[in-house]
Amino acid sequence: MHEEWKPIYSALVTDIMDALGHREQAMTPDIRPCRPDAHIAGPALTLDAYPNTDPHPDPYGQIFAAYDETKAGDVFVIATNGEKRAGLWGELLSTAAQAQGVHSIVTDGVARDVRQMNEMNFNCFCTGFSPLDSAGRIITEKINEPIQCGGVQVHPGDFILADFDGVAVIPAAIKDEVFKLSMEKLEGENTVRDELAAGMSPREVFDKYGIL
Repeated sequence: MHEEWKPIYSALVTDIMDALGHREQAMTPDIRPCRPDAHIAGPALTLDAYPNTDPHPDPYGQIFAAYDETKAGDVFVIATNGEKRAGLWGELLSTAAQAQGVHSIVTDGVARDVRQMNEMNFNCFCTGFSPLDSAGRIITEKINEPIQCGGVQVHPGDFILADFDGVAVIPAAIKDEVFKLSMEKLEGENTVRDELAAGMSPREVFDKYGIL
């Protein structure tokens, strides 16, 4: 799914978006992959969750509803609005997601069951780990609406590209342009890398290609 994005990396697309005037499209650097080789490329399905300690008759209801909206290759993007103690996502939700062709989650909160998710090769980007359950601590209130996650506004369908450097959010309206320009710059970077490896100075390379 979205195999064409495999050669492209987060630093490359953020450079492209910088040049297009979209300069705030990288999530905060505390959002890290649970596995160093994790790579995400897919459209966002958004969940908006909030700290809530009140008794709730259906604490997981909106999460279950999100599964009804998923398409294979989607990325769950979960805003936690400041809740950093309880893990809203874990092994069983990952198992259910994989059964529907969804293999990735990004959250600005914490996760649980991380070892099990890693063993499943499920991609999880989060700010940390916690054994605490979400029930009685955080509730998902809305799905598939614009959210603020990791300092970036994410709309449903925005394209998420994430790797070891971090999480980039590509607005859906410019996704195709960003892909095209990224592939063009990638070809130029490969040439520059060869020149640098052959001994050309960074100044000479930059003056010649305008890339560094």
